Amino acid sequence: MSVVAYYVLMGALLVMGVFLIVAVLMQHGKDHGLSGTIAGGAETFFGKDRGTRIDKLLGRLTTIVGVLFVVIVVVVYVVQPDYSSDYSNVELWKSNSSFWSAING
Repeated sequence: MSVVAYYVLMGALLVMGVFLIVAVLMQHGKDHGLSGTIAGGAETFFGKDRGTRIDKLLGRLTTIVGVLFVVIVVVVYVVQPDYSSDYSNVELWKSNSSFWSAING
């Protein structure tokens, strides 16, 4: 996987994560509809329907984005470079590096 694709996926994860946080915070709880009924709140016909439509849309979008988020996290985990093999022989790297020889004298 190229470095550009990796950063694009990480940026997409960041955007999706922020969206999920905002979408979950904007949704009403399951008992939201009961508060107006018990308290006797008067809602217009169109206002009542609009709130449920927005909640349904946010619920669907949250589910879709959440599934995409999990899939991309798994893809990034599977295709990430294996850094353990690159640094498995650190002592050899330190002894051959001019940087380490300059620091150690």
